[in-house]
Amino acid sequence: MTSDADETTMTRRGLFRAGAAGAAVATGLAAGSGGAAAQYDGWLDDVDNYDGTHDYTGQDEVTVAVGAVDGLKFGPAAILIDPGTTVVWEWTGEGGAHNVVADDGTFDSGETVSEEGTTFEYTFDDAEDGDTFNYLCTPHEAVGMKGSVAVGSVDDDLVTPGDGGDGDDGSAGNQTDDGNATDGDNSTDGESAGRDLTANDIGALSLAFGVAGALLVPLFYAAHKMANEE
Repeated sequence: MTSDADETTMTRRGLFRAGAAGAAVATGLAAGSGGAAAQYDGWLDDVDNYDGTHDYTGQDEVTVAVGAVDGLKFGPAAILIDPGTTVVWEWTGEGGAHNVVADDGTFDSGETVSEEGTTFEYTFDDAEDGDTFNYLCTPHEAVGMKGSVAVGSVDDDLVTPGDGGDGDDGSAGNQTDDGNATDGDNSTDGESAGRDLTANDIGALSLAFGVAGALLVPLFYAAHKMANEE
């Protein structure tokens, strides 16, 4: 015979096992979900401003900031271009001396430079659809100053230039070409003025009315008393 206590214990164990199994499945899905590790063989795993591959296909020239974010990043970290596109790396002057060196030796800017406005460019004439070029800043590789150039196509989340969030300080990638950053599509276009009230809004209004009522009631009774005395 099984007691109620035993049944409770078994139920709790069952729930625990189900939760553990669910966590294992979630971990497995996360591990196989793609992203930087899958597309770039882990090259961008420690690059904290990597937010997907910025799509610059259709452009003849693309600019990448050298010394973006905290001065120790390339911005954007990952870009997608067409074969034959020229990529220009432009120094921000932040973060000390940098260089741009392809991991496979395809391109190399040479000695490190710190001067703002310095540029280095490379045209991907010999690149083919599906090629990926990983690169780094030699003295700052250990702190995640790395980037990638994908050519033609890429199995990754694509980011439209101008959407923001890439940490390039607005100096890279011809950010205003598509007009997304200046088309007025933001929270000040009247959406907030005409939005529906939320539960938090209603709660705040109720509290305000309650406080106002608590303050007005004594004044009302005082005025009423004075009127009666007269």
